[in-house]
Amino acid sequence: MQSKMLFIPLMFISFSSIADVPLTQADILGTWKIDKESLQSDGSKSRSLNSTWTFKNDGTMEGISQDSDAHARAETLRATLNYSIEDGKVVKQAAPGRSKMETCAAVEKDSNKMVLKCQSLYFFMSK
Repeated sequence: MQSKMLFIPLMFISFSSIADVPLTQADILGTWKIDKESLQSDGSKSRSLNSTWTFKNDGTMEGISQDSDAHARAETLRATLNYSIEDGKVVKQAAPGRSKMETCAAVEKDSNKMVLKCQSLYFFMSK
């Protein structure tokens, strides 16, 4: 019986640590540098990126990626996507010119850092 009493509070602690952080448009406006992307929530086995996402007040976000690989097709890629904030999450176009949308939830957020989970990828970002 006593072991069940200890388990219940621990269960609530572990669930509260994985709760999403609700976002407003004011929280994300501006330019965010994507420091790395990872399949892991802790950022391990990550891939560094040279990309920025700029969220604008008009409901568009501009993504810019620069590739330093000499064999890359293009040195700079630029795309403008539509986005909105719904239920505290970013809902954005999955790709330019496509109607498919994806939902991204903030799993961490402070004034200058944010971790967004978009489907199976975590984006570690800083302002």
